[in-house]
Amino acid sequence: MKKQVFIGLAVAAVCLAYVLKDVDFARLWQQARHLDPLYLLWVNLPIALGFWLRALRWRILLAPVGRFSLAGLNWANLIGFGANNILPARLGELVRAYVLGRLEDAPAGGVLATIVVERILDGLMLLAILFVTLLFVDPSASAGAFDVAYLRGAGYSLLGLYLGVLAVMAALWRWPRATLRLLTGLASRLSSRLGELVGRLLETFHQGLGILGRAGHLPALAAYTALIWLCYLAAFGVFLPAVGLPFRLIYAAMAFSGAGLAAAVPGGPGYVGAFQLAVSWALIMAGAPRQEAIAYSILFWAVQYFPLTAAGIVAMWRKGLDLASLQRAGRDLETKA
Repeated sequence: MKKQVFIGLAVAAVCLAYVLKDVDFARLWQQARHLDPLYLLWVNLPIALGFWLRALRWRILLAPVGRFSLAGLNWANLIGFGANNILPARLGELVRAYVLGRLEDAPAGGVLATIVVERILDGLMLLAILFVTLLFVDPSASAGAFDVAYLRGAGYSLLGLYLGVLAVMAALWRWPRATLRLLTGLASRLSSRLGELVGRLLETFHQGLGILGRAGHLPALAAYTALIWLCYLAAFGVFLPAVGLPFRLIYAAMAFSGAGLAAAVPGGPGYVGAFQLAVSWALIMAGAPRQEAIAYSILFWAVQYFPLTAAGIVAMWRKGLDLASLQRAGRDLETKA
């Protein structure tokens, strides 16, 4: 855990330093001072709608595990995503499982499995948007380490990873004992401790994989996933004029795709650093001026980060939780998983 935290913070620091070296701070300060407060509303309204849609989708994913109230699912999402903005090592997902278990008496292992399926759905939708967007970007465009070929290659790599994980989960659901023996045996060849860890993890996941056998739910899951990410795409688009950029779908889609790729690499709390670097590079590739792209990456992050974090903290307080206890619970759940 300590190594993971260190790597994440180091990546965040390097990315943020790279972005800040090109910032015109006087201009950025003026843009921040004159930012219309209504942008807080315009950005966070579609994000809030996305949270409600997430709860509806999560309830479908959890159907094989049990029946859960939308209120409990929303509380778990809000607290988990708020915690993810503060705690290191992406503990927010584990916090979601812990909070739902505490509020609704849900089995942690089954809940974690649905969260993995949820992440795969989100990842596939993100990649679909990325691949379509790149069709409309100049093939020679580049910014920093980004170019069209690099982004397409990164997308294919993530696609292979998601499909591989999905295949393993499908095998675990369809042939649980055989798959468990195979994967535990392979892990044990590396180390006995790893084999035990993999065995415990896969055993707890099985209950939450029942959704894979309910093909009738797949259209609803796909529809909810598309609507969730359209909400986020709207949030990215509506903020463009705040820094002097014209409202262009290509700008919104590239910024959105950059943010999605940033979330796939180790980083600090709230994806700080990686978010700013990836979003600014993506916007520059789409043709946005450098200073406006950097200002967008910094100010948009702040406009959605602080309200969500504050809402998460309030939700923790309302439910009698605190960050220290959630961090301990997340680490305990990670160890037991």
